[in-house]
Amino acid sequence: MQGAVRTSSEPGWLQPAVVSRILKPLEWLMRTGESSATMDRLFSSQHVTDLQLVAALSLIAVTAVFFVKALVMVLENLYTLLTLHFWLMAATGVLTSFGPVLAVFAAVLAWAYRAGSARLGVVDLFACEIDTLCRATLVADVARHYVERLDPSSPALPASTSHAPSPHFASQENYFPVFENNTKDLEALEAKVVSNITAFYTYMKAVRDSQRALAEPPEALESVSSNQAAAVARLQAGRNLVYMLFLGLESGRLAIKDLVEFEPEQAERSIVILISELVAYRSLRTHFTDEHDIRYQRLMLRLPRYHDDVPELRRLVEASRKAEVDAGIADPSVSKWEPAWRLLDELKKVYDTAIAPVEPKTQAAGA
Repeated sequence: MQGAVRTSSEPGWLQPAVVSRILKPLEWLMRTGESSATMDRLFSSQHVTDLQLVAALSLIAVTAVFFVKALVMVLENLYTLLTLHFWLMAATGVLTSFGPVLAVFAAVLAWAYRAGSARLGVVDLFACEIDTLCRATLVADVARHYVERLDPSSPALPASTSHAPSPHFASQENYFPVFENNTKDLEALEAKVVSNITAFYTYMKAVRDSQRALAEPPEALESVSSNQAAAVARLQAGRNLVYMLFLGLESGRLAIKDLVEFEPEQAERSIVILISELVAYRSLRTHFTDEHDIRYQRLMLRLPRYHDDVPELRRLVEASRKAEVDAGIADPSVSKWEPAWRLLDELKKVYDTAIAPVEPKTQAAGA
């Protein structure tokens, strides 16, 4: 029975490329030519492939009904094929028997349009919120700020302030309104997309929880018997915070890659996230150096990916911007690749630092 079971790697007969060719006539009639238009995205977006399949099957069914009806009419009226009477009968037959089929087909297309536009709206909402949160992280230089707090040369709990009360951290704001109010809409998206989106928000919430741990007043550390032990506890909390931030940024970048299909925007948003992500990654490499530590091993898994992904992203942006300039699009306000291109210098700087050999930090006792 070997080979009788079809594996998931074997393509079906209605692959996206085949569906796209089937829908070409509809696309030619309905496409606006604007890549951001909902109608155009319904024919090209990976997020509505199931709806494209429904439309393609409906078009196949309508076409089959039309040709079967035409063939039956020709066979029934073979001897009057060239007469005016035949063509009058044909027109009447099309209107009476094919009209309801067209009405059903139009209803299917209308349903697919409403479902597809709603799904693309959800995709845009999540992409916007994730991008905004990651952009705010870069603007506020959050990653670098947390990394600097991990420097063991600076006591995490100085003796001069060991008895001073710390302000209690209580973040009550809701920074994830889209996720909180549209979680059910994720069911319509692909499993991989949902996984990356959910991971991003989960890690970002963990970052907030880690901030609370760092901001706990000294009274909360009753089991800590010395400033040295307190420094160890704060160092561990700081590492956890940076690690959670790194995982959140990584998941956000993967989610943006899934959600945003317009290449210039996808590249620019990915670079924005990578700048903060690589800052956190460099710091984590200096703090987790034990080859037997699972965190070290997981960090090392990322290194070859960065070696491949970051240079490839830079080449894409540079080549695309050069193509624009060669085509006479030199005005930054018109260029679609200018925002990403202007971030390449900073990306190169943090990337070179992140992949460079590291020297382990001198860690506090018990860390």
